[in-house]
Amino acid sequence: MAAAFSIDADFECSLDQLWSYVSHVPNQDHWVFGMSDSEVVGGGDIGVGSVIEGTSTEQGKSLRVTMTVTECDPPTRISWENTDGHTPFVTVITCSGDETGSRMRYHVTLFPTALLMKIVMGPLRPFGNIVANRMLRQEISHLRHAMGLQP
Repeated sequence: MAAAFSIDADFECSLDQLWSYVSHVPNQDHWVFGMSDSEVVGGGDIGVGSVIEGTSTEQGKSLRVTMTVTECDPPTRISWENTDGHTPFVTVITCSGDETGSRMRYHVTLFPTALLMKIVMGPLRPFGNIVANRMLRQEISHLRHAMGLQP
């Protein structure tokens, strides 16, 4: 059972500025909930097949997360999936715009394996939707702040 969540957001910056920020992996630490120490394994430019590692901290527990880039079409689309055995997920970021403004669609699909996640994404899905949508809105707010933009 998959659970998908999306948010669309407008930014007062160029498409190139938005893309440069969201596609630079270490910047995840400044806007993605609970992420730190994010990096492209081996360094270099990000592209299809790149491996991303970072630390995810939630409710006081930290664990290493490994993701693989599955799509990279600068400056409009990037996606990655969790590949380390933790809660499987796929993230897709789609950007559009021009020199005067940009828009981002932030889409996350979870594939819960733990019983609690299955309950939250099953019978308690309306509650899970509220929590997930709130988290995505907060991440967009953090992204704007990290980029030095108005909320």
